Amino acid sequence: MSKSRHAVLLLGITGASCQSYAPAPVDLSEHARQFAARLPDDAALSAFVDALRASSAHAPPAAAVFGTVEDGVQREEARWIALHLNPDLAIARLEAGVAAASAENAGLLDDPSLNGSVGRVLESTSTPWLLAASIGFTLPLSGRLGLEEDLADERFVLARTEARLAEARTLDEVDRAWVRWSAGRLRSAILGDLLLALRDLESIAQRLADVGALTRIEARVFSMERLSRVAESIRVKAEVATSELELKRWLGLPPASALSFDPSLVVPDLVADAEARRERLRGGRAIVRAERAHLVAERDLELEVAEQWPDLTLYPGWQDEDGQSRGVLGFSLPLPLWNANARAIAEARARRLVAEQVLRSALERSLQDLALSEVRVEAAREQRRLVESELIPSAEEQLARGRALTDLGQLDVLLILDAVLRVYEAKSVALDAVVLEGLATIERNALYWPEVLAPITREERR
Repeated sequence: MSKSRHAVLLLGITGASCQSYAPAPVDLSEHARQFAARLPDDAALSAFVDALRASSAHAPPAAAVFGTVEDGVQREEARWIALHLNPDLAIARLEAGVAAASAENAGLLDDPSLNGSVGRVLESTSTPWLLAASIGFTLPLSGRLGLEEDLADERFVLARTEARLAEARTLDEVDRAWVRWSAGRLRSAILGDLLLALRDLESIAQRLADVGALTRIEARVFSMERLSRVAESIRVKAEVATSELELKRWLGLPPASALSFDPSLVVPDLVADAEARRERLRGGRAIVRAERAHLVAERDLELEVAEQWPDLTLYPGWQDEDGQSRGVLGFSLPLPLWNANARAIAEARARRLVAEQVLRSALERSLQDLALSEVRVEAAREQRRLVESELIPSAEEQLARGRALTDLGQLDVLLILDAVLRVYEAKSVALDAVVLEGLATIERNALYWPEVLAPITREERR
């Protein structure tokens, strides 16, 4: 009876140590309601920024980067909102939490196994039953448990790096969407100025046509040009609306959000000094990610090599035979003679070779990407300087002369229309140059890590 009680007690302890399942259904209707009403909360965002600032020595004070969303959102504030609300980043952090859960539970001893047997002697005897029981304990002589912990830790660091890469890429996309939306707003404003000028000139041309100073065909040129630009204005406004929706998507805001944005085309260099850019490239995004993957491959190979060596399993137990109980100790020790984990080791070596080449390639590509981005940035800046210093002043001077002739009653249809359009085209070219410079700067900044990213620790997963 005492042995039975011990067995029952052992089973009870085993059952108590097991975890239970609880369903977690998702109410999409409620989430849709919450998403439709979502707006950045000033207090929550300020607390989020403070947490990021505490985790990074380079982060600026919260008051310097975030005020209130009611007075309009600046580009830098939009970046904080994206880090806080973008749903894809929430997924990336939770996926890193999967690796964190694995790391927290790596290196555990194998559960003991309960073994038993029941036999009956077929010949007539006073004690026909033969009973035996044992518990198996595996002793990891290979040291694989510690190596499993090391591998799980490296995989968590890699997963955390992947999440940080997702954050960095999202910030890049916020910057790109902000530049495109701002450019659309400014282009719409430039078109608005052009339409006002064309309406004024159209009115003057109609008056001159009424007194016979212009033919109706000449006067109609201004009407046709104005209608053409109205159609262009409709297209640009649609592009602005599309860009705004894209921006809200990256910020994790609903399409109908009433949040307003302040347009800006200025994208500061993340690393301003050319020499510093080359020095910091070694710690850039692509290289760091490849380094982490290489460390995972190293730990994976180390573990596979260790697992070719056997683990000893002991089976202490008892037997009851012929009415006599006796203690026994069995053991199991695999002999690595033919298999010796050879396939897994070969595959791990091959994966390490791949990781080594990926790391080297990451360095090469980063150097090439840096050179390309620098050429693009400088070309865009040179184009912008030329347009702002020469093209726009020349076009405005031509327009001023045309207006002077108009004031004297000498309206040259082709001259004045050409002058108005040249000013518009010059401003459009200048805007395009600024956009190209901003996008090229974003491309160069993408080689490096942003100043602040959300910290991801094992304790943050839920």
